[in-house]
Amino acid sequence: MRNRSRVTRRRVVVLSLVAVGTLLLTACTGGSGGAVATVTRQVTAPGHASSSGSPGAGSAAAPTAGQTSGRGSTGSSANPGVPASGVPANDNGGVPAGGTEPDGFKITKLKRGEKAPQFIVFSFDGTGWDAKWQYWFGIMQKVPLHFTGFLSGTYMLSDATKDKYTGPGHATGKSSIPWDAPSDIPVEINNLNKSISLGNEVGTHFNGHFCDDNVPGGNQWDSSDWNNELDQFFSLVRNVDVNNGITAKLNIAAAEIKGERTPCLTGHKADLYPALEAHGMDYDSSFTRTGLSWPVKSADGKIWEMGMSEFPMHGTGHPQITMDYNFYAQQEPDTVAGGAAPSPAKSAADSAQVLATYEDMLKAAQTDGVNEPLIIGNHFNDWNNNAYSNAVGNFALAECGKTGVHCVPFRDLVDWMNAQDPAVLKALQNHQSNLGGCPYLKWPKCDGLIRY
Repeated sequence: MRNRSRVTRRRVVVLSLVAVGTLLLTACTGGSGGAVATVTRQVTAPGHASSSGSPGAGSAAAPTAGQTSGRGSTGSSANPGVPASGVPANDNGGVPAGGTEPDGFKITKLKRGEKAPQFIVFSFDGTGWDAKWQYWFGIMQKVPLHFTGFLSGTYMLSDATKDKYTGPGHATGKSSIPWDAPSDIPVEINNLNKSISLGNEVGTHFNGHFCDDNVPGGNQWDSSDWNNELDQFFSLVRNVDVNNGITAKLNIAAAEIKGERTPCLTGHKADLYPALEAHGMDYDSSFTRTGLSWPVKSADGKIWEMGMSEFPMHGTGHPQITMDYNFYAQQEPDTVAGGAAPSPAKSAADSAQVLATYEDMLKAAQTDGVNEPLIIGNHFNDWNNNAYSNAVGNFALAECGKTGVHCVPFRDLVDWMNAQDPAVLKALQNHQSNLGGCPYLKWPKCDGLIRY
């Protein structure tokens, strides 16, 4: 597989009003309103441009080429509101209390007054880069770590078979992330199958990665579009051998894919959640949460809301979404906007600050009595001289395996919560969000430094 970051990401820098009116800079949007400035950053090796023909880096970029044409429905049903993938309806199934997950984690039921385990959920968007698969397989050999990989369905096609995908509102064969070479497909399948055999979870990152710089995307799609996109995802996974003329297959059933994170954290719950429910899925990790808290379900009680936290960056009191690209946009805005790369020394300092932020989150969770789960969102990337890959890897090496700490996929946390007595779980959920030492009445303006 090509030695490049397979997560060419078009990112939206959003200035959204929160709490008392302070502006919070994010590199992804959760689909809320607000003034939007698009920043495009290609993260590929030279010579591997995106098929959508987008610009290089710059601010306030216009929507890219490869824009709307007819709507495709490869793999979708005749009725766009009904899935054709054959997956079961959402039933909140999973491993019950007393059972064991594929990664060996045992589902236990808390007694009243018993303290919850400390969960750390590691997750990665895209998961299409061989070198990063090997990096994380190596870490798994050193510490008890399992994670969720949100697979982009377009990684199940190549530049020779891309006509088998038509994104909702886009021309056939268009994608905002680059296509594989045919020789890459068996490598990716092998890595995914190894990951599954080790007990990791596969979720979906949907397919063409259409964000606000290549509309229509998550913020424009309705439920029929999300159903279309999911139908195609499940079809691409199921038919990867036939589509590409190979014998390798992905060793996963549709019913095992239970969750997702949308591209650029886009979308609206009212449009997205019905499609998730129709496809047998039971959690979302797209819509962020203020501070640390125990996840809750959607209003209809069918979708666990497992978004990442907005938490103060170490040493600054500046709260932001705790995802690698968001750290990148905050620490190195000039580079993200197309400027020079940081020096190795600056990248090392950035990495240390992100690692310290993760440690702050863990200390905060463990000192307020309820052990809120940490949801860590990342990509297979080498941004900022691998600053963020190194930070999350070092955090896993430092914390996974400590007494009472469980580094698990989303699947394990969802099953654990489903197994709890409702009153016991409600007590955890009702605990006031942990803002990492930031005064509630001043959020997101945190006076002074956050220290533990």
